[in-house]
Amino acid sequence: MSKIKPIYVMNENGLDRLEKAAVLDGIHELLGFGGVNNFIEIIDYMVWRNDNYVNPDGSLKEYRSVDWFLQQGKNSSRSKSQVNAGTMLHLLTFEPFRKIKDHYDCFIVHSDMYDGRKDINFVIGLAREGIGTIISTDKFRNLDDRMKYECVKTETMHEMGHVFGLLPNSRNYNVENSLGKHCASRCIMRQGLKLPYDWIKMTDDRWKYGPLCKDCKQDIKDYFRR
Repeated sequence: MSKIKPIYVMNENGLDRLEKAAVLDGIHELLGFGGVNNFIEIIDYMVWRNDNYVNPDGSLKEYRSVDWFLQQGKNSSRSKSQVNAGTMLHLLTFEPFRKIKDHYDCFIVHSDMYDGRKDINFVIGLAREGIGTIISTDKFRNLDDRMKYECVKTETMHEMGHVFGLLPNSRNYNVENSLGKHCASRCIMRQGLKLPYDWIKMTDDRWKYGPLCKDCKQDIKDYFRR
């Protein structure tokens, strides 16, 4: 399966334009570290709704809109205030359009979300290597515009980093296992558990030292070469 394939970006209705711009900025910069900026197309579908996405009775057709994916995330949620990102990522993994044109997905929501597969209160992002990610901007919405932009950019680079194979199973050095495999260096691929404080610190380090440590820089290059 080719690693060089387009990235389909779509978002929940009502997403702040600043947040969307931060996501696109983060994807562009990360692709540069992989050396594939000129080979991978980013296609922004915005609030994606396919033709005839609503049935005659008013119900949503399967896999035809961002609305349907969100509806499934809400229907399977334990709470009315959150969406189940685990359900949504599973559906994105097996959505039928992937068979027509293989691609990566980046789905941005402003709703709060959690991973129904794990006993944790919330997640800001969920990713699957080679498939895509769901990113929530909810926990950064009370920051000032500049910090919100930069934290959403950091979050995007982190989650898309997981999509692009960070951290690989073969890597057994400079790693920590905290809700998944993460980098132990001063790097955007380290784990951020305290919101928004860990991500503000991570963003500050990104400005000062660059987004990726030398090991993660090599790993993302290797991902696209394999």
